[in-house]
Amino acid sequence: MAKPSHFFFALLCCAFLRGHVTAASAPTLAVLYPPDRSVVIGAGFAHMVLEIAPAVKVLVKLNGRPVDPSKLIDKVRHYLLRLDFGTNRVEVEALEGDRVVARDKRELFFFSPISGEQQILPEGFAANPFHRPGGAPEKCAACHVLESPKGDLSPASPAASSCYSCHQDLTKVRNVHGPVSLWMCLACHNPTSAPAKYATPVPVRDLCYACHIDAKDYFFSSPYQHGPTATGMCTICHNPHGSNNEYWLKKPPWELCTTCHTEKASGRHVIAWGPSGNTHPTRGRPDPMKPEREFSCRSCHNPHASNMPKLWNFNVKSYTELCQTCHNK
Repeated sequence: MAKPSHFFFALLCCAFLRGHVTAASAPTLAVLYPPDRSVVIGAGFAHMVLEIAPAVKVLVKLNGRPVDPSKLIDKVRHYLLRLDFGTNRVEVEALEGDRVVARDKRELFFFSPISGEQQILPEGFAANPFHRPGGAPEKCAACHVLESPKGDLSPASPAASSCYSCHQDLTKVRNVHGPVSLWMCLACHNPTSAPAKYATPVPVRDLCYACHIDAKDYFFSSPYQHGPTATGMCTICHNPHGSNNEYWLKKPPWELCTTCHTEKASGRHVIAWGPSGNTHPTRGRPDPMKPEREFSCRSCHNPHASNMPKLWNFNVKSYTELCQTCHNK
């Protein structure tokens, strides 16, 4: 027969273990997504999903900058992170009053061909798509529909789309792409792709041309094409969801062009002429052909395709003819 002291000791152990399990199941702070050292591509948006204890305040910083507070759903907070090119550091603190009671951090690497500098993937980083087998934490399924229903093909309203609750911030920009404004996500994203679901084809050209038929006809009828156009990688320059720039560009036109064409970033270009040897400006002036916009590389060069090797506009056949388009007096 067990001694009374052994019996009370067993009860004490059970109470301790029960308390330990309760604490483990309801942590003060848990980062559900993304995993540390994840690679992000595309437009550079990353979702951070946190689980917090009641009455806890959370502070999130991205590269030292506070991130706007996100809505609280039960014990879960969602944050949309707009990453910088390269390595990003995310710091999370849970506070009770002014006291920090829990901390966590993540490193995320935003890879993009328009970063403006050579990007080398750091060792130990890998892509971790949310919509892949085992990618979404089990707790997400309690509130979110992770399998797209038939209604997602053409939702009656934005909120009727199963994508809306997590991705609604994608439309909070000045210019939104047509399918995105209607939340017809499955017009572009394949719900049966594997291993990651909702993927888009690579290259994306044929998907874009399904709607932009006039662009396809123009580009393929031109003997010279810009690199991104020729390779069918439209999303090198365009954000397929939306942008604060016109034509859904990832950067304003001049900054976008000089990301790759760095040798033209001095703001002066073309051959020197006259005794002063001055060259032509590439920005900071009104566009003579469209005075409502700033002069930039696209004022003379077509960013997609042309009949001339240097992608000149206006179907000109020589640089003198190009100059005379504006300097005709």
